[in-house]
Amino acid sequence: MRLTRLLWSALLIGALIATISAFTAPGAAQRSDDPPPVVTPDDTLTLHQEDLGPATRDIAVDFDSAIRPALDAYLQRSGDLPGIATADAPFVSAIPTPIPPVYLPLITAPPPPPPRIVLPPEPTPVPPPPGADVTAVTWPEPSIRVGRGMTLTYEIRVYNDGKGDARSTTVVIPYNRNHILPIASRFDRSAGDWVSELTPTQLTVAFGRLGGGKMRSGFIDFKVNNTLAANTAIEMRSTFRWSDDDRGGDGRSNWAPVLVGGGNDTAPFVWLIVEPIRGTANTTRTFFSDRFVPGENVVTWLNTPRGVKPLDIASAADPSGRAWLTYRPSDLTPGTYQIVAHGTRSRLTGVVSFVVQ
Repeated sequence: MRLTRLLWSALLIGALIATISAFTAPGAAQRSDDPPPVVTPDDTLTLHQEDLGPATRDIAVDFDSAIRPALDAYLQRSGDLPGIATADAPFVSAIPTPIPPVYLPLITAPPPPPPRIVLPPEPTPVPPPPGADVTAVTWPEPSIRVGRGMTLTYEIRVYNDGKGDARSTTVVIPYNRNHILPIASRFDRSAGDWVSELTPTQLTVAFGRLGGGKMRSGFIDFKVNNTLAANTAIEMRSTFRWSDDDRGGDGRSNWAPVLVGGGNDTAPFVWLIVEPIRGTANTTRTFFSDRFVPGENVVTWLNTPRGVKPLDIASAADPSGRAWLTYRPSDLTPGTYQIVAHGTRSRLTGVVSFVVQ
């Protein structure tokens, strides 16, 4: 009988230990045949942020020693253009017509003087504070074609061409998460630049105070989907807004599409085409690009075998950033030439060759 009781006690103790082990084991909360928990893409949408350090710099002329004199010559030439002639003003005699005298009756006593009215002094007008004039530019790297599964980096450049400071500037960068996903950012944190918001459809960058005549930039890295078909267009056009001591403002950046392919392909210039490429010197050619900032002025010059030649050809980009330029090279000898189109606000430059037969 005593042996039977000992056996029953041993069995009870074993069952109790097994039960406790089942609840304390790491996999106790989930049975082995249960499916694993689902992790949605939103749960993994995080950015690794790096500090660029001081990145503010003066707005510099982005031309080399050969191009700068050509643009200076263009500006000088445009300043020397004659104004619109006006008709001569009608002749007016410098001597006024005399007024006939008026005879008054004799007055024995002078009239009392009129009461003196003292007007308060008018306040001195205060000129409005100088405002900022901000333009945000998006530049992809690589700029033409990116390989599947590779990193596509967008540089966000912010220019202030005004005399006043921009207290803050925000740039909103939309993206298609089926094409690319943000993975890292690099901004000047000491200047107050950082990614202030990240959602599944857009990314917001906040820039701190930016002085007049200054520019600053930062970088956003995206991972390209490795299942995209060849020649898929990765679209990109950001919007921006700034505040200052005047009225502030907003605008749209340039369009910066990149194609998907088997590898990377890049260039330092924006896309620019000419039609026709070949023709005589009397053939009128049309140059076109849709990669400029909406509303900016686009100026041109010519690269020739003998050097740089200024051109009196300019155009304002339309609200979509498209610019059309026409040119008839009647004074050019047969050969190959390049026309250069430069955005005065974005500092983006397009180059294309054409042949004079």
